Amino acid sequence: MKIALLLCDDISAELHDEFGHYQDMFRHLVNEDDELTVFPVYLYPESKDTHLPNIEEFDGFIVSGSKHGVYEDHIWLAPLFDTIRAVFKANKKLVGICFGHQAIAMALGGNVAKSDKGWGIGHYQNQWLSLSNEQGERNEKDESLVLLSFHQDQVDTMPSGFEVLAASEFCPFYVTRYQQQVLTTQGHPEMSAAYILAIVNLFEEKIGSDTANQCRQSMLEQDDTQNFRRKICEFWNN
Repeated sequence: MKIALLLCDDISAELHDEFGHYQDMFRHLVNEDDELTVFPVYLYPESKDTHLPNIEEFDGFIVSGSKHGVYEDHIWLAPLFDTIRAVFKANKKLVGICFGHQAIAMALGGNVAKSDKGWGIGHYQNQWLSLSNEQGERNEKDESLVLLSFHQDQVDTMPSGFEVLAASEFCPFYVTRYQQQVLTTQGHPEMSAAYILAIVNLFEEKIGSDTANQCRQSMLEQDDTQNFRRKICEFWNN
């Protein structure tokens, strides 16, 4: 498959030597024989021609994470939202990661806000949900989902037609899906634990020492990153 990465940020320059660039992490979310082309949408004002894809040339699209908020005033957000809507209308495969999860929701009629529950950083437990039963009710499966996370903002209203696949009291829309076309998560399956710990160390003053220490403690346990990466890779082919 030919997959376009709509890159909405890069990692801090202080971390480039150890972790490379943000776009490098997304090889984990595509299959070995997939062709991944990067479009740095967040640099849109510098060159409009090279920072947005021709939708017809690609089979799938990923919207990356970002330190920015989808409700902020950035010149590149409107073109990003337009691209998401065009991808959706064209029935192309679409994956959203953290900010990308929020951007897809916002572009397609949902809403995003800064959560009054505070930071979600490191590991926190979510639950996979079953499909709706005949009465339209949803029941929890006996399966947890733990991914790396780093966010304050959350989707608080889903777009029409989307369903929740995994959730928690802290984050009610942690993994969402639209039919077999769109898959999004508030988590960061592209990132490594070492990278999350590095940015926690770098931004400890901003997030607060209590939150930073809570994150470090939470990450002593294993998570489901590898399994979720495989789920995304399988999604491209289904």
